Amino acid sequence: MNIRFLGYLAALSATVLWAGNFVVARGIAQEIPPVQLNFWRWLLALACILPFAWPKLRADWPAMKRHWRYLAAMGLVGVSLLNAFVYKAGQTTESLNMALLVPTAPVMIIILSRIVYGEPLTPRRLGGVAIVLVGVLELVSRGDWSHIASLRFLPGDLWALAGAACFALYSLFVRKRPAGISVEGFNAATFAWGLVLMLPALAVEAAAGPTTSWNLRVLSGVAYAGIGCSFAAYTLWTKAIGSIGPVLAGIVYYFLPVVTAVESVWLLGEAVTAAHVLGGALIVSGILLATLDVRLLSVRPGKTV
Repeated sequence: MNIRFLGYLAALSATVLWAGNFVVARGIAQEIPPVQLNFWRWLLALACILPFAWPKLRADWPAMKRHWRYLAAMGLVGVSLLNAFVYKAGQTTESLNMALLVPTAPVMIIILSRIVYGEPLTPRRLGGVAIVLVGVLELVSRGDWSHIASLRFLPGDLWALAGAACFALYSLFVRKRPAGISVEGFNAATFAWGLVLMLPALAVEAAAGPTTSWNLRVLSGVAYAGIGCSFAAYTLWTKAIGSIGPVLAGIVYYFLPVVTAVESVWLLGEAVTAAHVLGGALIVSGILLATLDVRLLSVRPGKTV
């Protein structure tokens, strides 16, 4: 097997693992509150990454002290809020809806890049944004456009979109990672900051109830989210980026709703409707139109862009 094939395989494996996160969010949503699920997930992820980050923390520490506000902000957005919103969404909307709405983050990044960095909004990008918006409306309306004027989002749809906005903010500012902090150190620091900043919400949620129903299914879900989605998937994704580049890996990632649909039907018995198919096709097509530069599809194996 050549390096290019292994890169695609790594990207697909990461996508399959991430798709399972939406199934976990939906499957155990009534048994463990969202902040608690998010907290235990990232605590487990931190335990997994520390052995790899520990040898580099001493060299990273001076830069970490100087840039602690940046690391705290990234931990808040990318760890404390992002998946807490996704797990909250799982209480009131289908896992497939979440998998279709969360990947709209690239379109949000385009809009935020215009606001923050002044990057141009080309006609192609605007067209992609418009198609994505139509797909989102198709999805949240459940295909009933006759009632579009009185459209009401399900709470879970709004939480999923909030999660997408957090991912967009995280992706927008992750490029500002200080040069003196390694990738491993950055991840460990943001995981730790996210856990610390989650503590007030965790205390409020624990006081307000309900309590967690610890059973084999919940324990398996937490382990899957912490080890599979947070550690293994990110490791595989890093390997994919190194082998085939972010553009080609990103195209594989857009199969996330398809993989989630298969897992949702198989594991949760959810139904895939015409609104899911049409809305998903519009969203994925719009994202590809807005973000894909066909000139980058000739990336050579082992070269990143």
